[in-house]
Amino acid sequence: MKLKKFLLLFMSTILFFGLAACSSKETKSGASDSKEIVELRVSWWGGQARHDKMNELFDLFEEKNPNIKVSREFTVENQYAEKFTTQAAGGNAPDVMQTSSFFQFDFVKRNMMLDLGTLVDSGDINVKDLDPVDIEGGKVNDKLYAISLGHNITGVLYNKTMFEKAGLELPKNNWTWDEYVETAKALQKSLGKDAWATEDEGGVYRGLELFAQQRGKSVFKGDGLGINKQDLTDWFTFWDQMRKDGLTPPADIQSEQGDKAQEQSMLALGKVAMISKSSNQLKIYQGSAKDELAIVSYPMDPNGEKKVPLIVASLGISAKTKHPKEAAKLINFVVNDPDAAKIFKGEHGPQASKQMQEVIKPLLGEPENKEYAFVDEMIQSSKPYPSMPSNSTSVQKLLLSTNQAIAFKQKTISQAVDEFFSQAEQILNR
Repeated sequence: MKLKKFLLLFMSTILFFGLAACSSKETKSGASDSKEIVELRVSWWGGQARHDKMNELFDLFEEKNPNIKVSREFTVENQYAEKFTTQAAGGNAPDVMQTSSFFQFDFVKRNMMLDLGTLVDSGDINVKDLDPVDIEGGKVNDKLYAISLGHNITGVLYNKTMFEKAGLELPKNNWTWDEYVETAKALQKSLGKDAWATEDEGGVYRGLELFAQQRGKSVFKGDGLGINKQDLTDWFTFWDQMRKDGLTPPADIQSEQGDKAQEQSMLALGKVAMISKSSNQLKIYQGSAKDELAIVSYPMDPNGEKKVPLIVASLGISAKTKHPKEAAKLINFVVNDPDAAKIFKGEHGPQASKQMQEVIKPLLGEPENKEYAFVDEMIQSSKPYPSMPSNSTSVQKLLLSTNQAIAFKQKTISQAVDEFFSQAEQILNR
């Protein structure tokens, strides 16, 4: 009898420790140490230079985490939001996705992104070293949905060589709209018929947002639009006059630019002298341009609001992912691993992690130094990016097609504005 009791106790002990070992599949970092291969789908936008960098980054991640395979999906920025929202609606969203201040409000309000609070609290994602402005930039309604890859500010990227050939003084931060137009006209005289002072930006949401903010407004307010028809009429009229003055490419040439990467852009090819973009893109365009590029602030209304919105580019996790721990591990690697930082080198502007900023400082070149100097000066007068309603990315797309309709003379400005407001309200009320 005593022998039976001893054997039962012995077997129970073995069974207990065996089960405990089987259930202990997670390391202190929260990642799986199982031999099972987990596949993560990751999506981002950009040109070839960024794709090359992201591939190098994820190759290294796979090398350090042999049980995680990264399946990669990328496209150009103009197609990104539409592609991602379509995938999410079909229940096929990638596990990890790039986002930014332009997209994340819509993504969150469509229930496409995971609240990252639990993964931060568990230590799977470390945000202790991140700049507070970057953490705030990843929040929607006070919840953290995106981890910053860096911050930047919209400015005008310009071809410094073209300015010098035209004998023009280089523009200075906080220049006015009048100075912008005068400069464009002076530039155009030296550019001839095959190049233009600026791209047609009447359909660019970021530009309209800055234009509206200088009037103390925002394109969106609450669940609707924050501008009125007169604001949009003034905006379209400004760009219509730029077209009539021959300062922008003809409509057919401009319309071909939308889906092209930076490497094939008119700025990189020396076909336009100015374009408004996020400051981090200076180094990307410079990488494909023969002429020297530089950056200056977006034109200002001398009597208007001077603060500019800070743009945060980031990574988030799909609300439907089956692998939140592995997705968090990947994000933490991109944001906090020194080897990753040496590859990424502030792709989206000054990195959120102060430690990683120090890691990459010796590696930065002249374009990055110009970019960082611009951000350092402008961030003193920055503010958080304004919130946007659900479906706002679709309205951003509508602005582009509406401006094209005016440029191709398919609609008058008045007709275009009326139809934009009608369609935008329908989109936002879905």
